[in-house]
Amino acid sequence: MMDYWQNFWTALTLDGGYNSVVVMAGLAALGAAAGPIGALMILKRRPLLADAVAHATLPGVAIGFLVGLWLTGDGRNSAFLLTGAAVTGALAAGAMHLLKDGARISEDAATAAALSVSFGLGVALLSLIQALPTGGQAGLNAFLLGQAATLNQSEAWTLAIASSLALILLGLLFKEFALIAFDPGGAAAQGLPVKFLDLMITGLMLLLIAAGLRAVGLVLILALLVTPAAAARFWTDRLPRLAALAAVIGAAGAYTGGALSTALPNAPTGAAIVLILSAIFLFSLLFAPKRGAIAAVLRRQGLRHALRRRQILVELAAGARPADPKLARSLGWIDGDGSSTPEGEAAAQAWLRDEQLRDRYLADRPEDAGRLLAAAFTPLNDLLPRDIIAELERREA
Repeated sequence: MMDYWQNFWTALTLDGGYNSVVVMAGLAALGAAAGPIGALMILKRRPLLADAVAHATLPGVAIGFLVGLWLTGDGRNSAFLLTGAAVTGALAAGAMHLLKDGARISEDAATAAALSVSFGLGVALLSLIQALPTGGQAGLNAFLLGQAATLNQSEAWTLAIASSLALILLGLLFKEFALIAFDPGGAAAQGLPVKFLDLMITGLMLLLIAAGLRAVGLVLILALLVTPAAAARFWTDRLPRLAALAAVIGAAGAYTGGALSTALPNAPTGAAIVLILSAIFLFSLLFAPKRGAIAAVLRRQGLRHALRRRQILVELAAGARPADPKLARSLGWIDGDGSSTPEGEAAAQAWLRDEQLRDRYLADRPEDAGRLLAAAFTPLNDLLPRDIIAELERREA
């Protein structure tokens, strides 16, 4: 066990040698680029497109193996394998666009058709390869679940350069990509080439998928594209921050997962990265201050308590006994026999005044109704400037 921890720490601190440093840097760059591209795919409601394209690379890997075996005698030549993966992935992406736009079928149906056909063809070709009287077939398993520890120096550099290129292009065109994701009609009205930019996003996604096949695997690379953006969504509502945070989460998850996979030789890199990203997602789901589950429970409890307090104030203002005497007594608004205290009367009068001023303000400015209703339990003094409050009080006097 100590050896595993030592290996993990060695990989994490980049003390494992030059090749290990390049692999870890490439994984971090892959995660950093995958996070914001995944955010754009989610905004465009196309996360399954990445899954379909990833599975469509399987027949390309198999064809690349066969071509490399025929031309060079070595089916595991990375150039042939990655080229084949990129070609079939691009063909699948193009087929999905043609089916959606030309045949006018739904995008989900086009995605399902491309995924099932391409993955079925890939499985058939892999079965054929396994029956060939040659070696090297076992190395293809790394393309399914990923194995960063088996990357050589050239493959590691390819991963790092491709991921960095995708990240640079994403940074240069991020505003345009965001606009077509949010409002393609408005982008077209501004003269932007919407279809070309849409294809560029798909191309960047394909570049990352092809580059990361050996490291992450085609089965699990979807998680690297989607999970960082999904986790970042719990922490922010603004797209630039969402993309930046998704890049940080993706880089951290890929880097840490790669180190874990290096420390555990039998652990696929894709699975290790997914476990790290899933842990980050779970933490965000639970503890994010605005959208997290715990914060949501606390808000609901706070709203229930505020509603009960308001009901007591309504009853005290009407001269009635509160229906929840225990809470009213704990607030000091009624005494032991159920009669209102001076504090309770003062709180009821303050609430009644607040409601009267709120009604007067909404009568003058009905366009603010949504904002005030959303803050129904917030005192008006905390919502409006003092001069407006003073004017409302003058008119109510």
